[in-house]
Amino acid sequence: MEEQSVLDYLKERLSLRRLFQPVESDQMEQEPVGGVEPESPLVTFDSVSRFPWRSILALVLALLAQMQLEPPSQNWIAGVGLYAAATALLVWALFMKEWGAFKRQEMVETTIGLNIRVIPLFIFIPLIFAAFLFFGENRFTLFNVLLWMATLAAGLWTFWEPQKREPVNIIDSLRRWFYKGSRFDVWKLLVLAVFILSAFFHFYQLNQIPLNMTSDHTEKLLDINGVLQGQTQIFFSNNGGREPIQFYMAALFIKFFNTGLSFFTLKLTMTVAFLLSLFYVYRLGKELGSQWTGLFFMALLGFSAWANIITRVGLRLVLAPVIIAPVLFYFFRGLRTSKRNDFILAGILTGLGLLGYSAFRVMPLVILAGMIIFMAYHKFRRINRNTWLGLGLLALFSLVMVLPLLRFAVDYPEVIGFRTITRMTSAERQLPGEVIQVFLSNFWNAAVMPFWKDGSTWVISVPDRPALDVVSAGLYFMGLVLMVFRWLKSRRWQDLFLLVMIPILMMPSILALAFPEENPSLSRAGGALIPIFLICAIALETLLISLWKRSRHVVAQASVVLLGVGLLAFSAAQNFNLALVQYPDQYKRATWNTTQMGEVAKDFVAQGGDPNNVWVVGVPYWVDTRLVAISAGYVGMDYAIWPQDIAKGTLGIPGSKMFIVKADDVEGMNTLNNVYPQGTAILNTSEVLGQEFFAFVVP
Repeated sequence: MEEQSVLDYLKERLSLRRLFQPVESDQMEQEPVGGVEPESPLVTFDSVSRFPWRSILALVLALLAQMQLEPPSQNWIAGVGLYAAATALLVWALFMKEWGAFKRQEMVETTIGLNIRVIPLFIFIPLIFAAFLFFGENRFTLFNVLLWMATLAAGLWTFWEPQKREPVNIIDSLRRWFYKGSRFDVWKLLVLAVFILSAFFHFYQLNQIPLNMTSDHTEKLLDINGVLQGQTQIFFSNNGGREPIQFYMAALFIKFFNTGLSFFTLKLTMTVAFLLSLFYVYRLGKELGSQWTGLFFMALLGFSAWANIITRVGLRLVLAPVIIAPVLFYFFRGLRTSKRNDFILAGILTGLGLLGYSAFRVMPLVILAGMIIFMAYHKFRRINRNTWLGLGLLALFSLVMVLPLLRFAVDYPEVIGFRTITRMTSAERQLPGEVIQVFLSNFWNAAVMPFWKDGSTWVISVPDRPALDVVSAGLYFMGLVLMVFRWLKSRRWQDLFLLVMIPILMMPSILALAFPEENPSLSRAGGALIPIFLICAIALETLLISLWKRSRHVVAQASVVLLGVGLLAFSAAQNFNLALVQYPDQYKRATWNTTQMGEVAKDFVAQGGDPNNVWVVGVPYWVDTRLVAISAGYVGMDYAIWPQDIAKGTLGIPGSKMFIVKADDVEGMNTLNNVYPQGTAILNTSEVLGQEFFAFVVP
């Protein structure tokens, strides 16, 4: 029989008739026995012991290609050429079954139960309307929050399927977690070690990196202070509009852990949130692959510079990937097992995500795309009824959780969509070109961001370099090729869904049509972290397992282990340098040294000075004077004073005084010398040239 060509293979696989339908042989492979999912993944693999030179060379070429795209040279011609060669070798290796295309069983053939509790249902429905009505005036109150929680409780009472659980004993639970039978579970220790490594990357010098705040942080802390004073807003409409979760998390930390109204609290809340999400990152990887997929996923994401930077900058940016991970876990597991509790949890978390960060607003589109792909795949099976019921439950509980924001959107539609409208339309600035042209340009820039340039926003990135490190970018590229190949071979819906969700999750960045210079953005495209690093993990796992299964002696097996450890170590080292060396250095050079000024003001107060007798002499385009007060520990104060106001604004105030003056502000210094000839100017130097300032002290 004549061998099938690659072109004929692609024509067959890409025919519209078979676009979503699995190959018959794959369907036969995937039928579960007795409705039970087997533990081990199925493998497309030729275990004949031949040296896997195509796979290894593809990896080497992909890494070399990404090295060509690293700054400062960024030779895209060489990078594209090497990536093309890596693609050819990888496809060859996949066709020769040298690189295994591993896949898991996907379904447990059950249906979602229709049994619900009728009495709670008649309580639940009116509570939804009541909670919505009482969330007026953009305020959380004790009454409407209790009503909201009662609505959620009634919904759970109505739809939740009870499960038999043994009484929880914390000590016994920990013992069972660390022990498998009577033997210590080394795997759990490995998972814990990866988590600790991730925690180290995120807690390392957290109080110092980054050092200075920006005006965005000022607005955040002022709003958190408002929350602590009883101004419990649902949507914080200043500074472009912001969702509430981080404000209340920070207020909680300040109230119960006494972390203070500070930059550190902002960073700490987001770091804790990210680290907690790693639990679901591991489970999501395990759900779509194996325990190794989960481990590699957690490791690569845990020490990635991209995730680390948008976490430790202390804004709410990381909340999108933090909540997307558990949503996807329950969504995938719900579709696989048809357990309605999973859809309920996915819905609750989706609603919660909409209260976290505006970039999460595309997540309902991601879920809808997943549902469409799933239903297309199962076109001729009864399973679609499960899908509709699951989608209905997910949407219902999302609605319950987003009720406060929904009421605000109804009352103030122009406020809730202000940031989105000004970025997508000509409301604030004329579009720089034809809509389609700008969209396609933005789409391309976002798509190549992991390999090429991550944008020019210094607050959330090391500008104009790839969003991923060399190893992660190489693995991501090979993972994309593997995903496409695996989908063409088996029509596995999860693979197509992972590929489709990446551009959808990047849409908050891509749709900056009026401000294309803001695209790509590591923050607005932050949700794409989850599928991108999951694909990296799948590529790494399939490569290492393929090599391991060909290893027939200890030396070969040790080489595979060293390769895996070496790739992870190289990735960790570069990410450490990016997030914890390069990023703080360039961030410090781009921000004014308000922390240092705050320390000088704090010393003045500690020596008996009055905090109300501190001023920063204003200069255009210099420091945010509110930040100096915040750094000194006085949130809500503004130390600004203009040179012409010094005499009339300060002469009548008793006590010692201090004025902070920009080192090259001749007008300000002359004014102070004329008004207070007895004053003394003390120069404060800075590591960054041009950030020197005088502390002019009047006894």
